[in-house]
Amino acid sequence: MGHVIAIRKLFLVDNPTADIVVKLGKPQPTPGENDWFCTTQIVGIGNERIDATYGIDAFQALQLAMKWIGSTLSRLNELSGNKLRWEGDETGGFGFPSL
Repeated sequence: MGHVIAIRKLFLVDNPTADIVVKLGKPQPTPGENDWFCTTQIVGIGNERIDATYGIDAFQALQLAMKWIGSTLSRLNELSGNKLRWEGDETGGFGFPSL
């Protein structure tokens, strides 16, 4: 995962004590390449694997990571029966852009 620079906690409406955590890794140069990547992981729901998004620079890697997280959370929310929530958005959003 590398150095985690941001964490967001989510919960399920029918199980508010469930720990669902979104982690975003610090942008890093891709070894042997001219691009950058960010690692991401969602723990507590789904497959929990560590994924990476790549961009031509650190900003694009971050932007694409944020979109990947948003899209993945939308899919996981559908799979959970639309019960996934973030305390920062009363309308059911997660605070991430989507693809």
